[in-house]
Amino acid sequence: MKRITLITVLLSLVLVASTSPGVADSAYKVPTANPSFTRGSLVSGSFLNVQTNDNTYMRVRESAVLFFFYFFDSTWASWQSFTEASRSKLVDIQIELVGYQSDTAESWYVQFYNYNTSAWDSTWYALGSLPTSPKGTRQVAVGSAARARTFVSAAGAFRLRLADAGTAGGSWETTQTNLYIDLLRAQFLYDVTPPVSSVTAPTNGEQTRAHSYTITGTSSDPAPDASGVTAVDVSVDGGTSWNPAVPSAPGNYSTWSYAWNPIPGEGTYNIRSRARDDAGNVETPGPGVNLIVDWTPPVVAGTSPANGQTNVAVTAVMQATFTEANGMKASTIDSSTFLVKKGGVGVAGSVSYDPGSKTAHFDPTGDLSYGTFYTATLTTGITDQAGNPLASDYTWTFTTAPVPPPYILAGDSGWQKVGTWKVEKYTQLPEPYKGPVDLLVANDAGATATYTIPAGYARLEVASSKYWTSGIVEVYLDSSVPVATVNLNSETTTWGQVIYTNEGLDPGVAHTLTIRAMGSGGPGGDLWFLHFVNVQWLRYW
Repeated sequence: MKRITLITVLLSLVLVASTSPGVADSAYKVPTANPSFTRGSLVSGSFLNVQTNDNTYMRVRESAVLFFFYFFDSTWASWQSFTEASRSKLVDIQIELVGYQSDTAESWYVQFYNYNTSAWDSTWYALGSLPTSPKGTRQVAVGSAARARTFVSAAGAFRLRLADAGTAGGSWETTQTNLYIDLLRAQFLYDVTPPVSSVTAPTNGEQTRAHSYTITGTSSDPAPDASGVTAVDVSVDGGTSWNPAVPSAPGNYSTWSYAWNPIPGEGTYNIRSRARDDAGNVETPGPGVNLIVDWTPPVVAGTSPANGQTNVAVTAVMQATFTEANGMKASTIDSSTFLVKKGGVGVAGSVSYDPGSKTAHFDPTGDLSYGTFYTATLTTGITDQAGNPLASDYTWTFTTAPVPPPYILAGDSGWQKVGTWKVEKYTQLPEPYKGPVDLLVANDAGATATYTIPAGYARLEVASSKYWTSGIVEVYLDSSVPVATVNLNSETTTWGQVIYTNEGLDPGVAHTLTIRAMGSGGPGGDLWFLHFVNVQWLRYW
């Protein structure tokens, strides 16, 4: 027998009792004393030789019964304790035997001590035969977590019987076999890792108008020492109370469900899941998902134009704002559910929805018609995020502004003039308006001409004529600050020169346009006193 020092022994104990590298949640244990023999005997070596796989051997052999038959039965009652986890966490126990035997006639079995019954278990587990040369390895596992847990005491003690086929099976053998043991150890596989689960329905933030809901999810127990998911619980109140889920098949919680019925009321519910495995490990629930239960239909809070409104601009965009706590379902708001009609005929346009303001928009493809009655309708095809539709179709009407005059000329009674203004009759409008027209001319610096544009129109344009004795004109709109300053003086005459355009007027109110004469015009000489700031035409639409 190889000589073994105390240091070697201690090192061996440390090595074999450590967690196995590369295998999660497992520990190897080895004997700490020689076995006792009911049959058979120790020939050489000791338990120290079986603690590591190092080619040092404990030699044992069968003993004779009735002179001709040979049997072997050893009890290994002293082992390193299993203290890495409680025995309830055990998944399996595997025995490993490394060595060789003197002949091929024998095979080996192990039996475990049952600490629940305080007796040896009735089952023998077959390791098989070792080779005669070179040495080999044989392994056998309990294969049942429930049984494995009975083979370890609450304090972690463990006992093992190693016997031959004659002892285990009652056969009679006439060959005396020697067994050379290089390593005998037990691997305890245990599970201290909780399983995991997740909710697949509802999704986080989902909304429903249902009064019952089937919650679904998945679960798994991490490998390699998984004991298996044995239960899943579901909470619909953020983890305050729990309810058992139903597996997709008996014992199979890879997918599961929970029928929540009835839902007690509207509101936001936090739904969580937690899984439990066969080792008693319980998952710490995550944040879960939120389900919004909404049974209240949306309502229309207001429209633009308002119902019955007149003088609506032909450039108007129809709008409807909803009162809905959890938002509207944008996909239900389109040209099939937001309708605008003129005399029963649909108006072409695009529909959009702004979730921030909860406002639907109908933008006509072109301008509406002047002086026309329109009907707008929101149908019950429009729903909120939970699927609640409008209680009924919502309809409102409006009328657009009257047809505006094509041009406001110098002689229009709407001009309010301050200072000296004259009406000259020697200009003409550009196409399509032809022929002589009046020109409103100011000969005094500071003279003003003001015109009020009625509500219902969003655009305006004012034009003057440039010619060699003209001066400078300022344009004001609803303020005391000019919006345009134009020098009308020119060496050549230009009729119908647009000096100011605005296509963004607020059609909901009237607007005041003012023309003011500034500076002296012309090249001087005999005409130094003439300013000739003028208005050729004004139009709005």
